[in-house]
Amino acid sequence: MTGSAQARLSEAGLSLWRTSYKYDLGNSWSGQRLIAMVGGAMAGHLDFFVHPDGQALSVLLLEVSPAHRGQGLASVLMDALYAAYPTAWIDHGTRREPDGIVWWDRYSEPAPERNIHNRPPREWARYFDARHVMADKADNAARNRTTGVHGHRDAEYRYGERTETEAQQYAQHFREATANYADPIVQPLYGSLLLYLPPGLHRFIHDGTRAIEARADALLQHIGHGNLPRAGTVEDFTGFWNTTLDAALADAAHAEAFQLDRPPQPATHVAFHALPLDGDKEPTYIATGSHVHYTAEADIPVQLSGLSWRAPTRSWIRHDAKFHTPVPASLPPLGPLDATPEYQARYDELGELRHDAPMPVPQGDPLAAQGERIRALADRLIQDVAERTALPSPPTKATQARSTPQSAQHQQSLEHLRTSGRRSGSHVR
Repeated sequence: MTGSAQARLSEAGLSLWRTSYKYDLGNSWSGQRLIAMVGGAMAGHLDFFVHPDGQALSVLLLEVSPAHRGQGLASVLMDALYAAYPTAWIDHGTRREPDGIVWWDRYSEPAPERNIHNRPPREWARYFDARHVMADKADNAARNRTTGVHGHRDAEYRYGERTETEAQQYAQHFREATANYADPIVQPLYGSLLLYLPPGLHRFIHDGTRAIEARADALLQHIGHGNLPRAGTVEDFTGFWNTTLDAALADAAHAEAFQLDRPPQPATHVAFHALPLDGDKEPTYIATGSHVHYTAEADIPVQLSGLSWRAPTRSWIRHDAKFHTPVPASLPPLGPLDATPEYQARYDELGELRHDAPMPVPQGDPLAAQGERIRALADRLIQDVAERTALPSPPTKATQARSTPQSAQHQQSLEHLRTSGRRSGSHVR
């Protein structure tokens, strides 16, 4: 990128933002998106995947909006990717669009030695399938010839060995990383919405002098208890349920950044805190290490433990409402015919509570189940103490001197003491 182009971007207010990209590869690599904002508007983005150990990247897509092309923005994004992962291998894949082929021919990589197309497979084959990489290299070479560009082929093909031979030799070294998937049954999750509220309600919920409980209740009533976020495609951004609150709020900001026509009223980013689901009613879903996408057609009942929201113009101010008693809510069904009788009895077609809706049984403290386990443990410890006091008293020294080896009954009693002590100690920890 030329100095004049960089100066123009700086004057226009260029900023870069790295966030998650909800795209499931079917493996443990996490989706990431690097977004370029110019003058507060989205100007381009770079989508890529990251290996769990952070030492390998796979580029999926680099796109710049028509209004910002020819200013070096694509190079800024790619340079930022190299800088964000200073020791990682990078697979650039294929370049299918003519504009991308020409751009790559002109681009000067900051660290070409980390581009796997420039290095022998023995160095990176455990991260990438060598057969796929060699196919991409062959495809790029053909497109470079068709387009009439050099495409850095001197760096890519300087080894002189046939790519087919390399692919077969090193494909066996590839190892997929172990995946740790999010589980809505055992962990809380966070979903988000991007909202444009009526002016009066917007002022009320962002007024820090008002009671947080009243503001949270007004916001939830406006959304509808039966209208929690649910995604249909990856373009929805805010329909996913994340393992962290920050990721959920980032989804709302992501959705706002990619809006083509923004309403004139200010936006609000809202996040829902959902407790782990009932394991007996587990819905179908797709999970990655960082989020869950529910695919069940029917509605999904959840218990909310809290609500958070912020205004993007002052994102450093976040309002957090913690519910003393979990609030019953629901993800809506995909269609009216998919609604369960329980959902229809409690919510109307807009997801709002019906006036005559049956009141749910209070769930109480979300740790109530743990309280039951603690009480059971206490009962067991008390029983152990009672059993110990009932054991025969240890013999005196005089008795020990006269006694023969311990009887079988006494050995069993000592073993009971030892096992009871181990069992009690393990539970107390």
